[in-house]
Amino acid sequence: MRSGDPFERLLEEHPDARRWVVAYSGGMDSRVLLDLCLRFLSDREGGPTLEALHVDHGVHPDAADWARRCADTCEALGVSFSLRRAEAGSAAEDRLRRARYQVFEHFCRDDDLLLLAHHQDDQAETVLLRLLRGAGPAGLAGMPASRPCGPAILCRPLLEWPRQRLHQHAITSGLDWIEDPSNAQPVYARNYLRQAVMPLLDARWPGAAARIGRAAAHCADAAAICSVRADEDLALCLETDRFSQLRLRLAPWRALPLPRRRMVLREWLKAESEQAAEARSLETLVSEVIEAAPDRHPRLVIGSMVVRRFDDALYLLPRRADRAVAPAGFEIEPGHVGQVAGAGRISLLPEPAGGGIRAGGRYTVAFRAAGMLCRLQGRPAKPLKQVLAEAGIPPWLRDSVPLLLVDGELAAVGGIGICEGFEAGPGEPGLRLLWSAGWDLAVSAPGGVITT
Repeated sequence: MRSGDPFERLLEEHPDARRWVVAYSGGMDSRVLLDLCLRFLSDREGGPTLEALHVDHGVHPDAADWARRCADTCEALGVSFSLRRAEAGSAAEDRLRRARYQVFEHFCRDDDLLLLAHHQDDQAETVLLRLLRGAGPAGLAGMPASRPCGPAILCRPLLEWPRQRLHQHAITSGLDWIEDPSNAQPVYARNYLRQAVMPLLDARWPGAAARIGRAAAHCADAAAICSVRADEDLALCLETDRFSQLRLRLAPWRALPLPRRRMVLREWLKAESEQAAEARSLETLVSEVIEAAPDRHPRLVIGSMVVRRFDDALYLLPRRADRAVAPAGFEIEPGHVGQVAGAGRISLLPEPAGGGIRAGGRYTVAFRAAGMLCRLQGRPAKPLKQVLAEAGIPPWLRDSVPLLLVDGELAAVGGIGICEGFEAGPGEPGLRLLWSAGWDLAVSAPGGVITT
């Protein structure tokens, strides 16, 4: 049975943790957390060590003084203290938070617990803010009690404690803390909820924060179930095409009920781009991309990514890949295996079974140019543009298809075949032109070829 003490639970659930790192801002909440951890660990020999981590954003004129006060407090308590500075680029709350968590991830080790002082009222405010932004079950689940944070585990042991309980502990224990004047400014959404909204809710529905916390726990359960179902549905729809690009096939996607189709699209975008799509973006994706006429190749920009539809499937590409410029040509020798920025992985290998491209001559890799003609084995000559389209090459890849020239003549087209007159005869040594266009390869070597 789980212990009712949150710090006993930390020991039970994370027995291998060798250090408890308290994110210590110097405010009341983190000061209480530091005090509670110190009292708890001082009675246990051989337990984790305790360390306070203070992050200085440098955006407040008193930031340096706050850091000194935190260091002095820790010195008086005999607690190890570390100071780290975080450059956020602005005082925007979201940027400050991201910068702070980056510091946490770089500071912590894999045997650490990172402890944050978020409490029940913080959770209620978080859930209300996300509700007002139109969040779904995952957002309304609020802040998790624990989650990975870099190599460590982030824990919020006071998440079930109301703010009033922390305040009472601080007063009765004679703790001193730093008051950030920005916490009193209702211009910030969270402060407005704290000062103007939550007191009204609590007056009408006593214990409102605890009720909201229980609702968040129910949403967390629902989100976990939805996530499992979404992963199963997504796995049915995903495949890798013959050019090593991951795509979402629309035929199995259309067979799903409407809510599950929406969930698959959200999870796909989030998994591949780490960007959560807004409801409006999903509606546009369905109406203007998925439901576009079959003869069109629509595209939709979502953040730093582009969604393309081709061959009844969706592709998610970095914007730089969607508008990639073909690289310059280069000489290539048999046995070459390498990556080319803007094209992918290109190899020219011996054909052990015989056949393939006729060996001998000067080999060059080039890329499509206007007016080029191509005559594949046993077929009439056609514009290269038409050959690529008929072969099912996605439009955004056609300028990246490697063309093998032998003594200046087009001998093979990557991903398609060998040109007339360049095939090896029976028993003659031959070569294979191999091409993989996965964009993790295509953008990893800007400016040239990397041989491996």
